[in-house]
Amino acid sequence: MARKPAVVFFIMVMRSIVVGVAYYLVREIPGLTSSFVSIFVGFLAFDMIVAMPKFSFRFRHLRDLSLLLLPRISGTALSLGGGLALGVLFGSLTKVGVPVLVAAVFVIGLSYSLSARIKGNISSYVGMIAAVDMFDRIVRLEYFTEYWVQDLAGPAGTLIYSTFLALLIGWLVGIVIGSLTRLFLPRGYRSVKSSAYEQPLWMRSFRDVMHLDDDRVLLQIELSEDSALAYHSLAEVGLGRDLGVQVLSIIRSPDEITSPKGADVLLPLDQLVVVVPGHQVQNLISLMKGRVLDGQV
Repeated sequence: MARKPAVVFFIMVMRSIVVGVAYYLVREIPGLTSSFVSIFVGFLAFDMIVAMPKFSFRFRHLRDLSLLLLPRISGTALSLGGGLALGVLFGSLTKVGVPVLVAAVFVIGLSYSLSARIKGNISSYVGMIAAVDMFDRIVRLEYFTEYWVQDLAGPAGTLIYSTFLALLIGWLVGIVIGSLTRLFLPRGYRSVKSSAYEQPLWMRSFRDVMHLDDDRVLLQIELSEDSALAYHSLAEVGLGRDLGVQVLSIIRSPDEITSPKGADVLLPLDQLVVVVPGHQVQNLISLMKGRVLDGQV
């Protein structure tokens, strides 16, 4: 039990380093969004890598990492870009007579809604803050000349450059420190429970996906010819009724019966994939008189 607090402390220390490094590298970059974006995406990359079930610098794990991060990177970039564009649009409208209050309401609402609809986006607040910062800069311009494009180009260009540079720096910091941290961990640890950090189903354990209780066990067990269950239907043997067993599939070469029904008959050498209460595992093995081929506690 002493090992887990040490691991948690190690992760907390490394997350703190992510904050410090991400902030330090963007401290000279102008703009409200720079430090926020850098720290936020640094956290995201770090937490997702630390939560990976398996990790190394082998090609397979690096491929999994890229498949995990790329949708988030592109989604965040689109969210930022959309927010900045809305900030430019509604900030410019205030210079041609639209009330600032009305424009502010629209820029906040639309930037949040747009970001929320972008697939892979980590947080609607990223796009909203970028939009508000851009909007505020343009509103504070005293006037537009006939060279309004040049008037906009200064604050807009500066903020766009600084925001996306901070985005890139944050991702790099999170990926590097997260990868180094994960190498020292015995398994993946999910340090943030927000849905923004959920991994794809194919990278998550069965227990996480199914939300199994701690006392439930996943087994793949073979049915012996000597078992009394052979040649009887699932309804007849009553595994669920008597032992609380849930049969997920029956593997019978060359086929597999997924989500079997009560009328499905068990045959010798069938391989049953089941979820069973931990205290009933031995009873199930004795009843099937078979061997356990695989298991996950």
